[in-house]
Amino acid sequence: MKFPSIPTASTHLEEVNASVTHNVILPEDLSKISTASNQIADSLLSSTVIQKVLDYLPSMVGYWDKDLKNCFVNKAYGLWFGVDVSQIVGQYIWELLGEDLYRQNLPYIQAALKGEFQAFERIIPNQDASQSRHSLTHYIPDFRNGEVQGFFVLSTDISAIKEAEAVLRQSEARFRSLVQDQTEVISRLRADGTYIFVNDVYCRFFGKTEAEMIGSTWKPVVYPEDLQQVQDELAMMSRSNPVVMIENRVLSASGEVHWMQFSNRGIFDADGQLIEIQSVGRDISDRKRAEEEIQNLAYKDSLTGLSNRRYLLDRLQIALATSARSMQYGALLFLDLDKFKVINDTQGHSDGDLLLIEVANRINACVREVDTVARQGGDEFVVLVERLGTNLEEASRMAAKIAENIRVELAEPYQINQINIHSSSSIGVSVFCGHDKSVEELIKRADMAMYQAKDGGRNRVRFFDPEMQKLVEVRALLESDLHIALKAEQFELHYQLQVDHENQPIGAEALIRWVHPQRGMISPAHFIPVAEESALILSIGDWVLDEACRQIAVWSAHEKMSNLVLAVNISAQQFKQAHFVEQVVSAIRKHGIDPTRLKLELTESVALDDIADVIAKKNLLRQEVGVTLSLDDFGTGFSSLSYLKRLPLDQIKIDQSFVRDITTDKSDAVMVKTIIDMAQNFSLNVIAEGVETEAQLAFLKQHECKAYQGYLFSKPLPIEQFDVLMKHYGCATDITKLV
Repeated sequence: MKFPSIPTASTHLEEVNASVTHNVILPEDLSKISTASNQIADSLLSSTVIQKVLDYLPSMVGYWDKDLKNCFVNKAYGLWFGVDVSQIVGQYIWELLGEDLYRQNLPYIQAALKGEFQAFERIIPNQDASQSRHSLTHYIPDFRNGEVQGFFVLSTDISAIKEAEAVLRQSEARFRSLVQDQTEVISRLRADGTYIFVNDVYCRFFGKTEAEMIGSTWKPVVYPEDLQQVQDELAMMSRSNPVVMIENRVLSASGEVHWMQFSNRGIFDADGQLIEIQSVGRDISDRKRAEEEIQNLAYKDSLTGLSNRRYLLDRLQIALATSARSMQYGALLFLDLDKFKVINDTQGHSDGDLLLIEVANRINACVREVDTVARQGGDEFVVLVERLGTNLEEASRMAAKIAENIRVELAEPYQINQINIHSSSSIGVSVFCGHDKSVEELIKRADMAMYQAKDGGRNRVRFFDPEMQKLVEVRALLESDLHIALKAEQFELHYQLQVDHENQPIGAEALIRWVHPQRGMISPAHFIPVAEESALILSIGDWVLDEACRQIAVWSAHEKMSNLVLAVNISAQQFKQAHFVEQVVSAIRKHGIDPTRLKLELTESVALDDIADVIAKKNLLRQEVGVTLSLDDFGTGFSSLSYLKRLPLDQIKIDQSFVRDITTDKSDAVMVKTIIDMAQNFSLNVIAEGVETEAQLAFLKQHECKAYQGYLFSKPLPIEQFDVLMKHYGCATDITKLV
């Protein structure tokens, strides 16, 4: 038989460096069986050592020259083809393979002789007509003297692998067939919560295709309020506790909320690491509705739908235990409608019931989701308020605010059957923490406080503790006076001088003061916290910004003050407003001032709360006008080099708490020096506040701090006195005599 001629190429046999490991030889190792010397190559190929090594390999290894004549083969070759090795050496490749197999391999042979590495799979029939074998074959060109001289052959029997793949496919097919016929939602997830399999029921239930689900996580299908619960319960899964049953709500394809029960089984590796979760879920909405109905009968007030006294007592007991663990305060509010009996008698019991339903709705609208509202009976209601924090004063204030909101809402007129009905409530408040008081004692105290509210004239709130009541009343009065102060223009700005290292004025800080008509000057430390809690800080902040810009405009007409930079403190609530940048730009343009003479000071807590927001707003301010941004009270919060690098600051301000003891406390001295060095490294200006002595000033100058603020130069002054200071500044040898 004459076969078609085959194109040939010369090769250069690489240096032999093949390694034999676990009876496996790699294709890339064979390519190294070459050398610059044909004599060495021939020696190697005929080497008894190499032959013995290759004979131990289960894979077929051989070499065919460019004429397709065999030069050597290992034992596996003979076993595969059912002949002795000696019968193969010297044969042409088509003689060994046979015509059909040769023609199938011919394109790969031709490519190898052109110098191209080849890899392909082939099914090779056994000589004894038994089951065929599946091989993976590599042809590796042999380069010598710049030409292909032949090629190496490496063929490995991968029949077992192919059989395993087929079994796996069959197993997967059986698994899919099984789970697709189920009524439950079935899924498999990786350890990170992403889907790797969902059945058809799962897809139909959640309105997604399998392609859309695979690779996504389970979180979007879970009802948002149950998300944390599911995460917490899944976190309990371990090799010793591989199955976790979870009942939670999900959102179906129609947007409806369903209760589901999921059986989640974790699959772990040999090291105990979670690698997969198998989950089976079924809809238990009907069961949950039945349970809720039973619970409503036992724990709900039939008229208002609120919790009844029995449920309240259970919740209060749990609240006390929770408070004991967390040490957070809670409060019990007792409410009684004023003159309800009169309304009930005159309007009738039917209208009285409608009034009670409306009262329940209004109370519910005033409380948080975590709180419990119950109807004690008749016209008495109870509110259990939890998680008020660990500070007694703060907890009392929050409880008072909730009680006051309820009182105001219940005092609004009611429209019952086209009739306006006026009512009000008396509210008693009892604060608790842990098991310091029993359930009965708490109820008794709140009840007593409620009667104190009635005795005080009705339509009011009373705390059981007289001292606490006084504290709440003082704070409420202060908040009320703040509203009046804004309207009556009782606020004013004082200005504290800032100087450079040559004792020359460079600016001032605007500090708000409240001049109360009866109580005189009130410190910002007393009224700013109240303003922040009541949102009055926004109106106050707007006024300060506008007044500061107005003052800069006035100074612009005076030679000694035309270049002063005025620093304004910005509160967290004020800065976080979506339109903050527009407010600043508007104030600057309203007064026609040079924007570079306005400096906004942010505390560390504000700046680090949302760095992205700070960066965005600073960039907008820079584009619009070019306002300076300073980080106030630096060193007292959570500053770090990474934050400083990201924040678009122009200046940092060393807090006075560090400056105070820099000459006596080594730690403060090191802290101040470090801050100054840090600012210089980031090309930031630095100013020290609270400078009161010459020694402090000398230390700061020595360490290259070149701007200062403090009583050594001037205390905060009303504008009239500040103007006098600036008028005579530099004319007196001791400027402190002017202040």
